[in-house]
Amino acid sequence: MTTSFQRPFKGVTGGAYLFNNVVNVTLGPKEERVLITGLHTVADIYCMGCNTVLGWKYEHAFEESQKYKEGKFIVEKAKVLKEGDW
Repeated sequence: MTTSFQRPFKGVTGGAYLFNNVVNVTLGPKEERVLITGLHTVADIYCMGCNTVLGWKYEHAFEESQKYKEGKFIVEKAKVLKEGDW
């Protein structure tokens, strides 16, 4: 997985990581949500093992300055168990 730490990201529970790709997740339905950075179409991502919501996938950004997030994933830091050196 590749992460982006160019600026701090916020999730529902606090800090979050922005990933280009994630594994072992399923997508929920798409919905429009007003986030800190404006209106986005997102889909929640769920752990395949325990079905916990881990974050969301950006499907569409309505603001031009937010288009770089499209197709990327937010994963809440509080939902991640970090092992090894990544």
